[in-house]
Amino acid sequence: MPSVTVKIAESDSIKLKRKLAQAVTHALVSTLKTKSEWVTVHIDKSESEN
Repeated sequence: MPSVTVKIAESDSIKLKRKLAQAVTHALVSTLKTKSEWVTVHIDKSESEN
């Protein structure tokens, strides 16, 4: 069960986060030959100044 954490700036939109999660999921499915429903993508918001 693949799990990935991505850190992005706080100001990024929900639309961008969804697109990112879909792209990461697709990459894991095609690379690891796993099912998309087994993939977990956690998006962490970080302060823009960091």
